[in-house]
Amino acid sequence: MEELLEALDENGLRASPVFSVETKNYLIDIDGTIGEDIPNEEPERMVTAEAYPDALEAINRWYDEDHQEK
Repeated sequence: MEELLEALDENGLRASPVFSVETKNYLIDIDGTIGEDIPNEEPERMVTAEAYPDALEAINRWYDEDHQEK
């Protein structure tokens, strides 16, 4: 796993750590982005939710390119 770099804000105070510039960090919202949009009031639907094929292909391609959770 890659080491996080210490970061400082404009006042010299500690900020959230960051990855090196060589590392890409992806955050992916799942409902409504890679699959069906399911209201918070219906969590039981997550069990049968369908993924959007194009989104699933893109995420699998990133994984195959070694953009993996570490």
